[in-house]
Amino acid sequence: MHLVSKRKQTIKLADESYAFEQGETIHTENSYKYTTAKFQQLAQRAGWHPRMVWRDRQGLFDVHYLSLNADELHQLPQQIAAS
Repeated sequence: MHLVSKRKQTIKLADESYAFEQGETIHTENSYKYTTAKFQQLAQRAGWHPRMVWRDRQGLFDVHYLSLNADELHQLPQQIAAS
């Protein structure tokens, strides 16, 4: 997905400024489609433990609850563990 600047502008986030020209785009996301089983497999390979899945009535999307044990949590990079 891309957002498109409708006009020339500068935005400020914290102490940083970002200038955009009219028509300039910014890439905001990638969307990947996985089956429930495939997503859980990917999560497990990354060290996460699938705990629960909630699915909409039409089966269009899932929300996954994943966890780590305390020892695994301490192995995460510092910036992730702090959030």
